Order: sequence, then structure tokens, then C-alpha cells
Amino acid sequence: MFLTGKLDRGSTVWLLLMSSMLFILLLPISSYVAVLPFIKDEWFLNNTQAGVLFSSSLVGYAISALFVVPLTDRIGARRLLIVSAFISVLVHTLFPLVANGLVLGLLLRFISGAGFLGVYVPGLRLIAERFAGTSNKGTAMGIFVTAQYAANSASLAVTGLLMLVTDWRNAYFLISIVSGMGLLLSLILLRDKEVPKNESESGGLRLSVLKNPMIRSLIYGYSTHAFVLFAVRVWLPIFLTAILVARGRGVDEAAVTGASIAGIALALGSVGPIMGGALSDRVGRLVSASMILGISAICSLIIGWTTDLPFGIVIAISVVYGWATAADSPIYQTAATEVSNSNHLGSTLAMQAFIGLLGGVSGPIVFGGILDLVPETIKWGVGFSVLGILAFIAIIWLLSSRSIPENLLLYSGKK
Repeated sequence: MFLTGKLDRGSTVWLLLMSSMLFILLLPISSYVAVLPFIKDEWFLNNTQAGVLFSSSLVGYAISALFVVPLTDRIGARRLLIVSAFISVLVHTLFPLVANGLVLGLLLRFISGAGFLGVYVPGLRLIAERFAGTSNKGTAMGIFVTAQYAANSASLAVTGLLMLVTDWRNAYFLISIVSGMGLLLSLILLRDKEVPKNESESGGLRLSVLKNPMIRSLIYGYSTHAFVLFAVRVWLPIFLTAILVARGRGVDEAAVTGASIAGIALALGSVGPIMGGALSDRVGRLVSASMILGISAICSLIIGWTTDLPFGIVIAISVVYGWATAADSPIYQTAATEVSNSNHLGSTLAMQAFIGLLGGVSGPIVFGGILDLVPETIKWGVGFSVLGILAFIAIIWLLSSRSIPENLLLYSGKK
């Protein structure tokens, strides 16, 4: 059992239902990635434009964080989560129905990012508060984060499978309709009237939280995590597709197969956040984050140069890579809830989401730019290697933060 110690059965069941709600709501979240080869052809996009279109949802996530998340310090998280769930379902349903080019696509994906933020971060806060004071807080948050990663992987795989029997618009639409069940579940789970958190708080953003050196360290680590994560989410399926095309598969067949294999590989690695959260409970937040970043860095430096290796080896590396890019996510978020003033936690999570996701926005765009500029024979190797170098720099930053006295607590396990 991951969840042990002073946790009652009701809290555990509630956590699992909250995680299921998040999983269902986010089922369309990677449908864009799965259908990307068809959108590129239909809308005449180059690799950089495709990366910008993907990252527009991250821009929506980051910008809305500055206005939405601080409100949880005043009015709580429940109502914000339900409204955001409705927005998420609506916008994902509209995308395959009305999106017909880059401009409208950018707008819809921007709004979808705001919906994602409004579900995910308030949900993290609710879980942090429910499991405050337990020795398994990192594990509990890891389970919720795992639901998000599992949804990304399932979205990629299921959309790819649906495209075997229908076109990309129908595949995207069907999975978006299913996500509406998550909205219904959120209404059931969060139906209780919420007491305002702190009526003395304005609900506005407090930049003063950045004066805390621990929070700055966590945000830097989270930014690197997001840069690598979103670059891999967008370009790993395309990388696998390119390998299959080079080995004689048709473009359409390779695209469907690449999306499905990447989705399955990332799904197998989506248990990472539970394992990462549990590891951080035992050996400390920053040590565990550094260990996981190291595995991610090694995979980054290797995978782009494997185009001529047996495809089974490439898939095996992809599974480990998918695990490593996901496993450290709850560590930064759990640590942020532990070092922040409780009255300003909304502002702390908002700044972490905003500054951190700037890395996520940059990752797919920078990687796409590398693919457009670097010679064909080495472009994948260079692109993934850049991710590895950035991960090693983040490890140095996190380990050097040991010199900050307040950070010593994050180097110690809780068990």
C-alpha cells in the first residue's frame, strides 16, 4: 500500500475519486499531439508553427495562473475547479468542430490551457490540505499528478486508435464528449458548500512569495521539468513516426502507429509521479528530484541517436524516458506547499505554475526550431541532447541550494 499511516478510508476513497475525475476530464488533452501530422498537412504548418500551436495551451495555463490560483486564498478551490472543468470540456469539444487554421486553433488551445490550470492546481491544493500533517503527503499528491500523466498518455493512445476507424476530427470530438463525465463527477465530489479561505485576503497575486529562496529553487527545477516534459510529449510521437517512415512505413500508418506506441510507452511511465512522491517522502524532496532528473538527462542524451537501433530498444528507452519526465512533478509541488505561508499558498502555486510553465511553453518551440534548423541526419540527436544538458544544469542548481539553510529540510526524508 502506498497510502499508509494516519489516513482514514474516506480520505483515501476521496483521493482516488478525485484522481479519476481528473483523468476523465483530461482525456482530450493530448488529442492534438496524436492528430498533429494531419493538422500540419491540412493547415500547412511547419514544425515551429506546430510547436507554437501546442504551446498556446501552456500560455493559457501560465497566464491564467496569475489570476485564477491566487483566488483560492480567498474563496477556496471548489467553485474554481467546477467552472474550469466546464470550460475544459466545452473548448475541447469545439476544437474539432470549428478549428480551421492557426489563428482559431491558437485561441481555442489558449482557453483549454486555462481550463486545465483551473482544474489541476486547485485540485492539488485541495489534496495538500486534505492530507496535511500525514507522512504520505507526497505520495497522495503523486497519485493525483499520476492521473494527469495517465490522462495524457491515454489521450494519445486512444485518439490514435480511434483514427484507425475514423478521421482526426471525429476522433478528437468523441474523446472530448467522453470527458464530460469528469465534469459530472466533479459536481458530485465537490458539491459541499465551501467556506471562504480567508476573507482578509484580496485574492490577488502576491509577488513577495518570490523573496523566499526555497521557492525560487523549486520554481527553477519545475521550469526545467516542464521544458523537457512538454518537448517530449509533442516530439516523441513524431520521432517514432519518423523512424517508422524511414523504415518503409506509409506516412498515415506510421503516424497512427507512432502516436499509439508513444501513448502506450508514456502510459507505462505515468506511474512515475506516485513513485516520485513516495521516494521524496523517504529520502527528501530535492534529493529525489535530482535523482529523477539525472535519469531523464541520460535518456535525453541517448534516445535521439537510436534511429538505426532495433525498434524494440527505442521503445524500451521511451518507457524509461516517459517515467523520468513525469516522476519528479509532484515533488516540486508538494515541497511548495510545505515551504509557503499557508495564507499565501495560492500565490506561491500561481508563481510556480506561471514561471514553471514558461519552460513548458518554450520546450516544444525550441525543439521544433532545432528540427527546422539542424541538418536532417543529426536533428533528432541534437534536439533531445539539448534537453539532457538542461536537465543536468537543473540538477546542479538544486544540489547547490543545499547551501541555503532553509533548504536543508527538503533534503531530509520524512520517514
